[in-house]
Amino acid sequence: MRICVITTVHSPKDIRIRKELETLRKSGHDVSFVAPEGEFPLTGIHYIPIRRHSGRMKRFLHSSKEALRRSLEVNADVYHFHDPELIPLGFKLKRAGKKVVYDIHEEYPSVILMKNWIPRALRRFVAKFADNYERKAVSKFDGIVVVVPDQLERFPDVKRFAVLPNYPDVDYLESKRSSSTEGVVRFVYSGSIDIDRSIVEMIQAFMLLRKDYNIELNLLGPIFDSELKRMISESARSCDGLNYMGFMSYEEAVECVAQNDIGLMVMHRGRSKEISSPLKMFEYLTLGLPIIASDFEKWHEILDERPCALFVDPDSPEDISAKMETLIINTDLRAKMKENAKLISTKYSWKSVEERLLKLYSSISQDGPELSK
Repeated sequence: MRICVITTVHSPKDIRIRKELETLRKSGHDVSFVAPEGEFPLTGIHYIPIRRHSGRMKRFLHSSKEALRRSLEVNADVYHFHDPELIPLGFKLKRAGKKVVYDIHEEYPSVILMKNWIPRALRRFVAKFADNYERKAVSKFDGIVVVVPDQLERFPDVKRFAVLPNYPDVDYLESKRSSSTEGVVRFVYSGSIDIDRSIVEMIQAFMLLRKDYNIELNLLGPIFDSELKRMISESARSCDGLNYMGFMSYEEAVECVAQNDIGLMVMHRGRSKEISSPLKMFEYLTLGLPIIASDFEKWHEILDERPCALFVDPDSPEDISAKMETLIINTDLRAKMKENAKLISTKYSWKSVEERLLKLYSSISQDGPELSK
């Protein structure tokens, strides 16, 4: 089958998309990938770079148009797109007689409610509009991919779907495990750095402890908020041990995270976050890092199986600081949580779920049986 995967938002090295591309390629499909220009690390896939535009409006107006033109040139059997702003492209592909899959990374209406760049007074209206628009789109497309089953609640009539959690390549991560170093205790946060990730609260918690303990807080990932970037830079200058490591490739980030002792996964409340399946959770587990996490029910279901996390109020620097201090002082607890993390991580491998994607494609290509929830 000839498949064309499309994104205008994500990097060509985006790890979730890479895993899906590799799964499709290994199963014998002819795969093309339309994505912003940049370094593309995979072989055996036809990478079609398009111009990268800065700003949402330029990307929406120009990148989408170019992506449609280039993807139609592929003349694929199935088109698989990853960004909600590409829904109009999906409609155009359907009108051209193509089969279309929409990959929904998050519950976008609830994400909109947390977007600082949207005026607060408009967020509920925008979220409601996005919800209705996305529901209509899904009813027109041939299949969807979601990250967690809870996302399907918004689409009760969807017939063909695949639930693909953000599980990692466990074999690769296990090969990167590192032994803890004596002395300094290193905390790490890896991922997009934004206000809704409780970054400010984690920094404040670290600063409450730094004068009493030999510790580090290492932040890895892109910062899109200029004011937050300024605050982090000022905090790092005034507080020894607080390090912003910048944006790294996936492989570089894994190497860096593996050198730390405790993973931070603290995010503000919001439905999209509370039902999420964060890749960093499973990376931390497989690398053997105890976790400090927001007190979300869904995360308890995973992390309480063999206790490997301490849970916090994501709005409270004092609570975050107290749990950090617990793991600094109690080395036996930290060691036990480290072993528990390794033990449960084996359940959460991409290999255990990738077949779901292939079943979805088989169902779509053959107009086969609907997939049950």
